[in-house]
Amino acid sequence: MSDKINPFEKKKKGVFFFKSSNPYEFYDLLNGKNMDDKQDVWGTLIFPENAKKPCPLIIPIHGSAGLREGHHTHMVNLLDAGFAIFRIHHFESRGVISIVENQTEVTLASMITDAFRALTLVSKHPDVDSDKIGIMGWSLGGSTAFYAAWQPIIDTLTQNGEKFAAHLPIYPGTLLKPEDNRWSDAPMHVLFGEDDDYTPLSLCKKMIDYMKPVRSVDLTTYPNAHHSFDSIDPVEFIPYAIRLKDMFIDLKMDGRQIFTDENNNTFHLDSLEERMRLLKETPNILGAHAGGNWAARKQCHKDAVSFFQKQFFS
Repeated sequence: MSDKINPFEKKKKGVFFFKSSNPYEFYDLLNGKNMDDKQDVWGTLIFPENAKKPCPLIIPIHGSAGLREGHHTHMVNLLDAGFAIFRIHHFESRGVISIVENQTEVTLASMITDAFRALTLVSKHPDVDSDKIGIMGWSLGGSTAFYAAWQPIIDTLTQNGEKFAAHLPIYPGTLLKPEDNRWSDAPMHVLFGEDDDYTPLSLCKKMIDYMKPVRSVDLTTYPNAHHSFDSIDPVEFIPYAIRLKDMFIDLKMDGRQIFTDENNNTFHLDSLEERMRLLKETPNILGAHAGGNWAARKQCHKDAVSFFQKQFFS
């Protein structure tokens, strides 16, 4: 998008389209493969009822099942607290409903690219404080909010010096352990259920420990809470859900991903074929619980708003 074009000249809120890309994995993203801006993506820009402009803005990123009730409730809470929202429709833009059973239809690399392209867009809005734009997300969207703080991605995707000023990943899958351990210094706070067997809390704790020499990450956990604990849906077992093991995928300096399982089998995960082989040959990779916990949901709503208020209003 040219800097000379003002996308907000004709309207200031509502639906806006922007160009993005469909990199398959981080290797593609970091090496310019499949990064042509050919993908049309849309999002909805919503301002608070009584916005004090310029307004801080949050970009919320949904998970593998798309936009759900729990996400919208968080957005309403943030709007009530004075934050604008830019809600990206990653899946609808690509004709996809859910990727719970097939994580290759819309990848983490594509969703991170969307997030940065949206950041570039909303940073130009005259009523948005471009120094106070945060990102939050759930599950796959939580991974997006988490790895959007990884410096090589920032260096690759930033177009005009814009940046995320705060990161709030909610039950993210922190499965990628980068050799290049450089991260943004923007505040990050992770919210996690202690009983999560979909994206393990233990894996997140190990990632935070790995990052400690470089930066700190705050972590809040909720007892008796499963994946999607901030939803209103009852906890259920999802037999076809692809759950993460308590083991990292090594993210090499050039962006390639290598996973070594318990039996010392090695998988190079930058191709669809290798990912399919991993699913076929890895035992106990399917099936996880998801559903709400009322106490955790209520506290999480408070914690999410409090985090962004501390960063942008204090």
